[in-house]
Amino acid sequence: MSASTVWIGADPGGAGRFGVCLLYGDGRVAAANANCADDAVAFVRERLHGEPCGAGVDSPLWWSSGPSGDRHVDQWLRNRYRLSGGQVQAANSLRGAALVQGVMFVARMRESYPSLTVTESHPKALLKACYEDSWNTFAAHHGVQWEATTEDARDAVIAAVAAREGFSGHWQNDLAESRLAGEQDPKRYWLAPVSYFWPDL
Repeated sequence: MSASTVWIGADPGGAGRFGVCLLYGDGRVAAANANCADDAVAFVRERLHGEPCGAGVDSPLWWSSGPSGDRHVDQWLRNRYRLSGGQVQAANSLRGAALVQGVMFVARMRESYPSLTVTESHPKALLKACYEDSWNTFAAHHGVQWEATTEDARDAVIAAVAAREGFSGHWQNDLAESRLAGEQDPKRYWLAPVSYFWPDL
């Protein structure tokens, strides 16, 4: 894969806890901890030359009007991998930064890159469910040449890999396609289109 191809990863959080990265086609990574969506977008714009191939964001990017704001994908992950409600939370349980900053990051990025494709990601659940809860196992499997500096930056890199694998066609399982009745349709609502790529079962 060409070193000039770039995927974006974001792990939204509060001050000093917003992980952001660029994942290059040769496995190199540029990553940082930002303070907010605007800082993360600035990090990307300063380093990106050309169009990104896609972005992965560790944040619920579509919502539900049902109990606890729970979505089918969250229920499926908990049930399929025996993850607790603390490991895969319903939206109503999350802090505002994880919700608002994630949506705002996507909206701001699309101001600069209108055709940006986006997938939601859940890095911690992905590591636990599919990679023995090991960053080293994940990095070796996906050819990532980077030593994790912070948990937030690490999760941004995992989200970028999810974007790379999904939009390159390696992961064809899009969890966004199954929803409860009270959920927004991430393929049609105001932030659309949004996917949720997961390793094939």
